[in-house]
Amino acid sequence: MRARRVVAVMACVAGSAAVPARTAPFGAHTLELDPFHAAAVSRAVAGAARRLQSAECRRIFGDFRDGEGVTLQARLDALGLPAADYLGRIVFTDGFGHRSCRQGHALALTSPGRRVVYVCAQRFQRAQARDAAEAEIAVLHEALHTLGLGENPPDSFEITRRVEARCAP
Repeated sequence: MRARRVVAVMACVAGSAAVPARTAPFGAHTLELDPFHAAAVSRAVAGAARRLQSAECRRIFGDFRDGEGVTLQARLDALGLPAADYLGRIVFTDGFGHRSCRQGHALALTSPGRRVVYVCAQRFQRAQARDAAEAEIAVLHEALHTLGLGENPPDSFEITRRVEARCAP
């Protein structure tokens, strides 16, 4: 097992000061997650990155547009990053304080255009252990939001359905 690197990430998350983030061997940045939950997120990000090796899966970025009507693929292209590498730019942090994590069934959540994803840590870890594909699809779903995809329309279930259709094994 490779040692983890500690990277200082300057981010103001939920009013907290900047704290170090852990970077897993495959590039998932986790912030304020305990090692057990961070490992589940890292496995899911690695699995999502593997799914993005498929041209069919990468088409999800062309399937959706941001609030300005720009495809998410164009947003990704403007960053000059392959889709799998973009996943390494997302910061995953503990979403314990969010209502959607305390109530409901969300695995993770973010706001359109923000690169911080709040993970409902215990629920996410259980999902990743039970069905790795579910957690990987959730990572891809949230990646779409980080590039600017809003909801309603399309609703969360439709986004997940379309990601599953393109990225299922």
